[in-house]
Amino acid sequence: MTVRDAPGAMVPRRREPSALSRSWSNIEAAIGGQLSTLITGITYLFLFLPIIILIAYSFNAGHSMAIWKGFSFNWYGELFQDRYIGSALKNSLIVAVSAASLSTMLGTMAALVLVRQQFRGKDLFSTLMLSPLVLPEIVLGIAFLVFMVFLNIQLSYFTLIMGHILLTLPYSTLIMRTSTAGLDASLEEAAADLGADERRVFRYVTLPLLMPGVVSAFLLTFTVSLDDFVVSMFAAGVGNTTLPLQIYSMLKLGITPEINALGTVLVLFNLVLILTIGGQQLRRVMGG
Repeated sequence: MTVRDAPGAMVPRRREPSALSRSWSNIEAAIGGQLSTLITGITYLFLFLPIIILIAYSFNAGHSMAIWKGFSFNWYGELFQDRYIGSALKNSLIVAVSAASLSTMLGTMAALVLVRQQFRGKDLFSTLMLSPLVLPEIVLGIAFLVFMVFLNIQLSYFTLIMGHILLTLPYSTLIMRTSTAGLDASLEEAAADLGADERRVFRYVTLPLLMPGVVSAFLLTFTVSLDDFVVSMFAAGVGNTTLPLQIYSMLKLGITPEINALGTVLVLFNLVLILTIGGQQLRRVMGG
């Protein structure tokens, strides 16, 4: 005979929540959901409202950065006719593309070595590769300038690109190290078993598998280089003024909505770039 069947046995009953408890739980869930939605909305507003205001005031007819005086495309005309901004933008694009390309290539090589090779001093090498991430940019800039003076190298495009590689290489190394660690080594082994040498394995198997990481590393390092001010200030020579340095110099004369127009053009350029590359990656994934 079980306890449940025993005469007079007390069987404990599950206490059902009262109507008041259920109502309070529903109220808490509703408030929690609304609060989460509100916080998310405020976060997105904080992130994107300055960009929206920048784009809106790039069409302002007046000279004020804060007072709307009508709709106009005049500042875009001023922007494309400003040879100083045009020259600075050209310098920034040349430096950013060069630094991002070299940094991504070096970061990929470093990641392959760090993930797949065992050698003495590996931990020290990894620490040195990532050390610029924890150093203030002004320290990097001063140290780089002192090193260039020590080597008696004149500041030029070369020093500017090298300074940006020093700044962006840790980012590309981190991204590519993660991508390399996630590779399926069996695919490379299968290609080698089918007779492919190391060069062909890297070209037709390893590199395509790393391509999403390569694209991510390039985009991040390109953005960091294009936006950099501190290292550029120490590494740029005469005639190599980048866009952030040009904008800073314009502060002395006062900023006009021409800067808003420039910011709008850069935002649209980045948006088109991200959508183009993202669409290619999506088609590749869906096609595969």
